[in-house]
Amino acid sequence: MARSGRELMVAWLRDEIRLATVADLQRAAAFLEFARQTRGECATKRRGARTAQSSAWRRHLDADLRW
Repeated sequence: MARSGRELMVAWLRDEIRLATVADLQRAAAFLEFARQTRGECATKRRGARTAQSSAWRRHLDADLRW
């Protein structure tokens, strides 16, 4: 049975954890935390940009004009 990419990465990580020192694990955990925070910030910026783009037409609309 073929394993998924995630299963392969977890197995690789498990093998490396067995050989790592505490300092290695601390640096890896700090990097993973930083990467997760960065992805979250990027997602927030993308969400804001999509919202701004979808409502940009309202800036050029004359609110007093009625049909």
